[in-house]
Amino acid sequence: MNGGATADTDGTDRAAAAVADARSAGARLAERDAAATGRIVEAIGERLSDPEAISRLALAAANETGRGHPGTKGEKIATAVEGARAHARETATAGVIDRDGPRGGLTVARPVGVVGVAVPATHPVVVPAVVSLYALAGRNAVVLSPSPSAVETCDMVVEELRRALGAAGAPTGAVSMVPAPPSKPGTDSLFERADYVVASGSGTTVAAGQRCGTPNACAGADGLVSVSDGSASPAAVATRVAVGATYDFGAHPAADAAAVTAEGTTEPLIAALEDEGGYVLDADERERLRDLLTGGGPEGQRAGGTDPEAARSSPIGNSPRWFASALDLPPAARTAAFLIVDGGGLCEGRERGKVEAVRDDPLATLSGIPAVAVHAREGFGAALRLAADLGGPHAAAVHTTRQGRVTRAAERLAPGRLVVNQAGTAAAGSARNGFPFAPLLGGGSREGGQLDGGLTATDLIETTSVSATAVGDRAANRNGAGETLRGP
Repeated sequence: MNGGATADTDGTDRAAAAVADARSAGARLAERDAAATGRIVEAIGERLSDPEAISRLALAAANETGRGHPGTKGEKIATAVEGARAHARETATAGVIDRDGPRGGLTVARPVGVVGVAVPATHPVVVPAVVSLYALAGRNAVVLSPSPSAVETCDMVVEELRRALGAAGAPTGAVSMVPAPPSKPGTDSLFERADYVVASGSGTTVAAGQRCGTPNACAGADGLVSVSDGSASPAAVATRVAVGATYDFGAHPAADAAAVTAEGTTEPLIAALEDEGGYVLDADERERLRDLLTGGGPEGQRAGGTDPEAARSSPIGNSPRWFASALDLPPAARTAAFLIVDGGGLCEGRERGKVEAVRDDPLATLSGIPAVAVHAREGFGAALRLAADLGGPHAAAVHTTRQGRVTRAAERLAPGRLVVNQAGTAAAGSARNGFPFAPLLGGGSREGGQLDGGLTATDLIETTSVSATAVGDRAANRNGAGETLRGP
């Protein structure tokens, strides 16, 4: 008997209880000084970097979600954790984080509170692991709400994090998960009760994060559009684009989903992409791919579906061999590393050169899958216009040997992060390009969110600026009042 109380059928009570427990643990964590916080973060980094732990988490993620390959996911997790640890070591997030000696000023960091995190099926390890590491570096508590098809994997990440917290003498309740079963009302309840929201995944989840009324960092859609002005070698551009399109089967915040190149360089680029292991779809095969991406199956097969069993057949994050089978491609495609869609074919029967000719075509940008669309435009300006229209504002890439065009690309595309002569995936951060690792990327106000660029540890702290008078009063009659005049 429950004494007449109604059962928690939608998860709101479970979310409320999880946030309340996290708030209590977070209050104890906030009492730690910078040195103690550093030890906690280091313990978490060590735990997440353990090869056996990475292998277990990668295998669980691939098996539960039906997306990606354990080996590729293992590499993705290891790279993400390494980048996050490096950023956390270099970034002050607790206590006094800056001093202005000449003026006697200080900047003191404080936690934002409880961070509520939506965990997508496409990134079921990297998002909870890295966001938690960054949040804990700022002495925040974390509550995770996983996708229905990532519950077990997320629970394993929580277990690893709690072991590290316990080993460091920190409150293990600082990281938790909304108790299963997952539900949209439960996630919405978490968003409303947390002090800061990190939302990635389906458009529905991101929209919920943006309208919940809580300060938030919401991710843009996966994938980016790159621009090549023709001055860079087609072979070099193809290598970078192929790396971006195939990394974790295209399920990456900045995977290369489309490339816009100068007129006259399209055929050499496509040929070079074929040399990198790509397979060019013909007209009939393009139509089959379009059907597959626009609902050629049950609701769970579409991006953002909620059925965990059907989601295992989702195109998002699936392998090239899966696509070869699903699209009934010839034997030559069975060993391809990725698919290529010639964007020129999308304009057949339409006025050539019009942005509108491809804007709404699902094949214009192939986000979340191991494939890339290649478009041609006459002139760099026209290429930038198409890329700006097709791509999201969270990230972009440009391939050029002319420095002036980098500035033009930054101004016209206006992305949160722009990489030059690199695979699009480098926008997430790399030791070679100076970007701190970001588990998700956002396009700021242009995308309806508050994250402009990559989420890092400094996004999960607030600061107090302290001013101290360092220059003696010049007017002695003010009797120490500084520049404040007293009344009669």
